[in-house]
Amino acid sequence: AVIGSGGAAMAAALKAAERGARVTLIERGTTGGTCVNTGCVPSKILIRVGQVAHWRRQSPFDAGLGCSEPRIDRSALVAQQQARVNELRAAKYESILAEHSQITVLHGEARFVDSRTLEVQLNDGGERRVNFDRAMIGAGAGPAIPQVPGLEDTPYWTSDRALESETIPERLIVLGASAVAVELAQAFARLGSKVTLLARSHMLSRMDPALEEALKSAFHAEGLTVLNRTGASRVDYDRNEFVLRT
Repeated sequence: AVIGSGGAAMAAALKAAERGARVTLIERGTTGGTCVNTGCVPSKILIRVGQVAHWRRQSPFDAGLGCSEPRIDRSALVAQQQARVNELRAAKYESILAEHSQITVLHGEARFVDSRTLEVQLNDGGERRVNFDRAMIGAGAGPAIPQVPGLEDTPYWTSDRALESETIPERLIVLGASAVAVELAQAFARLGSKVTLLARSHMLSRMDPALEEALKSAFHAEGLTVLNRTGASRVDYDRNEFVLRT
């Protein structure tokens, strides 16, 4: 029994089947996990969109090619992004599972009855019992939400929400300065947002300091504001506007 259908769960299911096991894979949500649905694939598409928009405004060849402000239709970009996500999910996950004779897929939520039995509440109604010799839990993860007073009462974005949003905010504050934070900050800045990034210590603090130096230079050139050693002590929301105390 494999609970989940992301990268680790898929690898476990396929390897177990390859070695002769009969596998039941249970997924309560969208097949495919973080990478294809809400992580690597949509974020890299957004980054590339931002890069193309940036090149249209400014490139090393402007003397001969000229430049212009791109017209950005975010809803159309999201539709294109989602179509690619759907295509890759079908090719890399759904079709492989559907064609594998040793793997049965159940769409529903699993709970352990005992050390050899799962009960699955199926999404389309009803229940199924699954008996197993081994169980692997690959239930994935979600965005980390900082414990800032007032934040939970506001319509804040997680990285997931940012990737699917059909609007480009005029001003965007990014709490955090790890890889996900900085890639989304630059992408939205290149699509037209005025971005301020708050780093509790400094950007990419767990990586080689040379990376931060290069990124600071790029961000400064592109108009992003980075506040090092700065955290949010409170967040409020009024009249469609966030107010942060730092």
